[in-house]
Amino acid sequence: MGAYQEFHRRSIEERDAFWSEEAKLIDWHRPFDQVLDYSRPPFARWFVGGLTNLCYNAVDRHLAARGDQKALVYISTETGQDCSYTFRELSAEVNRCAAVIASRASGAAIAFSFTCR
Repeated sequence: MGAYQEFHRRSIEERDAFWSEEAKLIDWHRPFDQVLDYSRPPFARWFVGGLTNLCYNAVDRHLAARGDQKALVYISTETGQDCSYTFRELSAEVNRCAAVIASRASGAAIAFSFTCR
């Protein structure tokens, strides 16, 4: 069986063990107590009791070792437009957006647009 097929099989047949192992690949502020609560189908709660920071895991923790590597690549087959952001550039954009949100703590909706260079 190929690597992908085995990976997929485990995610289905050994769900809790598989996702518990995968969850160790990210940083947690507070570890989860339960991988999946599926007591109210079709509603599922993943990593119950856990607390993590998605932005830190996706961007910030990569800055030191991979700051100049591509983090986000956009390719549009409809417009022919493409662009990319390094981890450092993406971090700057995320911080810019966070500053706007912090300055508008009124709860009003805010829309962001990233312009490809």
